[in-house]
Amino acid sequence: MPKSKYYRRPDGLYEAIRVIDGKRVAFRAKKVQDLERKMREYNGSQEKKRLFEAVADEWWTEHEPTLAWNTAKSYKPAVERAKEAFGKENVAKITAQDVDGFIRDFSRGGRSQKVVNTQLQIVRQILGYAALRGVISVNPAQVVKAPHGLPRNYRQPPSQEEVKAIKESEDKHLLPALIYYTGARWGEALALRWDDLDWEAGTISIRRSVYYVSTRPEVKDPKTEKGKRKVPLLDGLRRLLEGRKGKGYIFSPDGGKSLLWESPAHGLYKKFQLETGLTLTAHQIRHGYATALLEAGVEPRVAQALLGHAQLSTTMDIYTHVRDSMIADAASKMNAAF
Repeated sequence: MPKSKYYRRPDGLYEAIRVIDGKRVAFRAKKVQDLERKMREYNGSQEKKRLFEAVADEWWTEHEPTLAWNTAKSYKPAVERAKEAFGKENVAKITAQDVDGFIRDFSRGGRSQKVVNTQLQIVRQILGYAALRGVISVNPAQVVKAPHGLPRNYRQPPSQEEVKAIKESEDKHLLPALIYYTGARWGEALALRWDDLDWEAGTISIRRSVYYVSTRPEVKDPKTEKGKRKVPLLDGLRRLLEGRKGKGYIFSPDGGKSLLWESPAHGLYKKFQLETGLTLTAHQIRHGYATALLEAGVEPRVAQALLGHAQLSTTMDIYTHVRDSMIADAASKMNAAF
């Protein structure tokens, strides 16, 4: 006889404990079929009472611990917006038209494709959670799509003049120069150790990233295996680092033993901006690395590996955008010449 998936008590009753709206509800019956019928009937009776905000809170309590800290931080505003829109509504009464209307209204605020997609994803996940728990029979958000043609926020790569300024200040400001020469993300650059550099092979291993919890630094692995990669130790960076060789973390308050906390890390970059007059973000400098790869004729697949992109489409988005900028710049020069 197959083992039941439900607990059988010493008195012979089958028992199932479920957390519904934050409360533990116990179901008991002599037979498994009766136990499952009781749960279905209870869900049916509760369906009329469940508010979206209660389901959203239940989903977030279960889902948040599975997320990386930075991801949870970016998802939280979307959860709050969804609760503001649907919070006091019976979750069983929310229709696809309701979700579509909310997403369309939200997208009219000049928001980017990425922000709108994230908002829709959060609503889908909350209602999907309700469907999986038997609160609703169908996820109405599953058929909703974000509007086409929304703006995409491309961070402009640094100009030639800005790249020159980065290089001219590299002896004083190592962090932006290192990002430019390696294409490392902000957190990846801050997590680099001296033993990540292979001086003989001429490579740098990027294999961890820093994130902050209440300004305290923590280390995590990349989101995907492709985030772990080796990039060339370019001559410009080699010359810059050879006179600074040390142990432990490259960016550290105590000689490599520990990582920089959030405020000092941002202070380093802010000082670079103030002294050079540049307003570039670290991610824009990373795009400067991608631009240099394109200008050097590096194939997209190789660029994907060097940039640590999980999807080739991400690399191609950058390459296409850079090419468009290069064509526009060439057109300007051609107009002047012709």
